[in-house]
Amino acid sequence: MKRALLVVFSILMLCSLLLLITVGTTMAGLQEYSYIEYDAQGTTTLDGMWTSDDEWTDGPLITVSENLSFTGVINLATTAQENVVEFFTDNTNDTGDYWQICIDSNNDGGTAPGTDDWRIEVVGHTTLMVYQGTGTGWTEVTPAEGEILWADSISASPWNSTPHWIFEFHLEKLSGIIMPPQPPNGLRIACYDASNSEAGVQEWAPNSERDVPEGWGLISMYGNGPIPEGLTFTVMVLLSSVSVLIASRYFRKRSSSGKRGK
Repeated sequence: MKRALLVVFSILMLCSLLLLITVGTTMAGLQEYSYIEYDAQGTTTLDGMWTSDDEWTDGPLITVSENLSFTGVINLATTAQENVVEFFTDNTNDTGDYWQICIDSNNDGGTAPGTDDWRIEVVGHTTLMVYQGTGTGWTEVTPAEGEILWADSISASPWNSTPHWIFEFHLEKLSGIIMPPQPPNGLRIACYDASNSEAGVQEWAPNSERDVPEGWGLISMYGNGPIPEGLTFTVMVLLSSVSVLIASRYFRKRSSSGKRGK
């Protein structure tokens, strides 16, 4: 019986350590706010709405709050990072509205935007603006033609039947000025409704700031295939948390026993 338990524990430890290696490569973005970037299985139509009920089911649904949800995939056919963001409580068209996606390409964090950090904004549902970090702030830059594609509209969706703003985003990863490498990449998603300024900015990771990359969320890794059936974002986070807990206890026990590896 003890031997069987030892075998089971060893297998769990191996799985935990493998997961720990994965999460351990994330240097700066917040692991508790992360998702795995799986392959898109269908074609995304950039029209600011769900072209079909399964258009965005290839990625994990990330519910930020009752106001905001999003998901993301990697489209291998176009070598692009693709996201859909839904702002459930906004259905007014204001010049002060904006969508914002911030990317920490090398996931090296920091308390100010570095040269590998990018801020992409669509202001007033009309104007695309792109900024690169300078080490202390941001400077506006011009993306390559076709590098960033986007569309938004007020529409219903499978996530919410009340018409609301939906934002679809496409970023080429192998051409242009940004070109984020394979994950991990820091990521911040935010939106603002000028008609409801009291609600403030809606953002992921929660309470993150656009100018502080170390507090952003995370595309933690590339999933190498379609999202596993029935595997939810919550389950992935729980698995990662359990693996880190088991492994950390294991290493702490070894350390206290005076044993050291080479």
